[in-house]
Amino acid sequence: MRIIQLLSLLTCLLSQYACSPKNEAIITINPNNEISNNFIGNGVQWDAYPHASTENSDWGKLMTEDKWQMNYERLDYMQPKLLRVVYQANWRYLVGFDKANNPIVNFDTPEVEALEKILSYAQKNNMTVLLGEWGTPFHVHDVAANLGDKFSGANDPKWIDIIIESLQYFIIDKGYTCIKYYNLVNEPNGTWASTNGNFKEWSEGAQLLANKIRETGLAEYVSVAGPDAVTLHDNPDSEYTGIEWVDECAKQLDADMGIYEVHDYTSTESLQNGEFAKFNSRAAKYPLEKGKQIIFGELGCHTGKPENKARIEQDPHAGIDSQIDIFDYSYGIDMADAAIQAMNIGYSGTAAWALDDAMHTDGDLGDKNKLKRWGMWNSLGTELCNNPQEEEMRPWFYTWSLMCRYFPAGSSILKTEELDIDGVRLTAGISGDDLSIALVNTSETEQTFTIAIPNNTTFQRFLYIDGERSLDEDGFPKAIETNIKANKQITIQIPANSFVLYTSLDF
Repeated sequence: MRIIQLLSLLTCLLSQYACSPKNEAIITINPNNEISNNFIGNGVQWDAYPHASTENSDWGKLMTEDKWQMNYERLDYMQPKLLRVVYQANWRYLVGFDKANNPIVNFDTPEVEALEKILSYAQKNNMTVLLGEWGTPFHVHDVAANLGDKFSGANDPKWIDIIIESLQYFIIDKGYTCIKYYNLVNEPNGTWASTNGNFKEWSEGAQLLANKIRETGLAEYVSVAGPDAVTLHDNPDSEYTGIEWVDECAKQLDADMGIYEVHDYTSTESLQNGEFAKFNSRAAKYPLEKGKQIIFGELGCHTGKPENKARIEQDPHAGIDSQIDIFDYSYGIDMADAAIQAMNIGYSGTAAWALDDAMHTDGDLGDKNKLKRWGMWNSLGTELCNNPQEEEMRPWFYTWSLMCRYFPAGSSILKTEELDIDGVRLTAGISGDDLSIALVNTSETEQTFTIAIPNNTTFQRFLYIDGERSLDEDGFPKAIETNIKANKQITIQIPANSFVLYTSLDF
């Protein structure tokens, strides 16, 4: 019996991995098996408060320096790598028309100065900015001004020309080289878009813009992102379905696309049953075959459940375009799950919609009682809702900030063996010698398994579970364990309905 025991021990020691508990699954992370490299990173949509950024705004200049600083400090922790920033030309720099109906632009305005607060922060912190406009001026916003005839559409050279002027000002004159991509028209396949699903109009505009970028020498700094389509939306007036917008963009316009970019508002059910990954993997097929990167310019989870509508109706400050689950612990699980799945199917980054409730209202009409509630907080909770608690960070900031902070730009996202454990998903990223592993467990059961890793590593561990979020004195996520020594493998215990992140990055 003694000899048998010694042989058993020797076999264990000589094994590729150390002995694991009985019936415990093992998954291997191989640094040579990449899903993607040169990861752009996760981030947020952060727009320059069209209703509150200047004295001329609908609500006046409610975004004080203290409010901006609050946002900066929180983003300092989050360290988003990708920012999507969208506006209308006539909100910022298009100030009128001359007698010949040619547009007049002015970049020395308080509105442009407010936009530059975001661009300056992004430049200082080495972020990638996806800049863009909601649509052709006066075609989708501010239609009451009756100026829709000033531009014929997304393919009007006059509009393309002032976009180029803006890019020359921001990039060349001001030095905002963080602006890497530009998207022409928000969600152009949508029934709500200035193009109303007209692929020909949008594609002609995108080609005009790409050509002008090349002609002016701006191609050294910026390129066109497209199609910005909502892939789940099939506009009956469009010749293509939402997903076909991506296909046709890749087939017809690949030479003009610097990056592919789409939007998705998924559901908890689609995340958990695998439809989210399956559908968005299909959406990425042609861009990835072309050797290009693809990102989510907007990503959110919209349950569509009747209770969300009921909660909107009970909230005196929520517009119909709101997701009240942002106040709940569960939304942090859903968004982390979505990011993990996106990274695992080859997307190079995701901008969450959205940073702040104070950015937009339904239709951007400025109704204080119709906020688009999708944010991680409401910077103007005191001013708009008479409730300072609105300005506090909501639960989903915890998971999303970790998915931004610990998967740096330039990381390689690594392929792992499939875990045959219901409800558990993970993604792994390597940056230099550092490794981060993010996991969700959406099942009702705690799960245990072992991960084999490339090297001996020292981790810190974060845990997000209902009622158990460790925070530092500033309210930011705090590791519940540090100095975890992993000798080429680590045993994971992940509670039911939770998110866990292990990282060797120490900052």
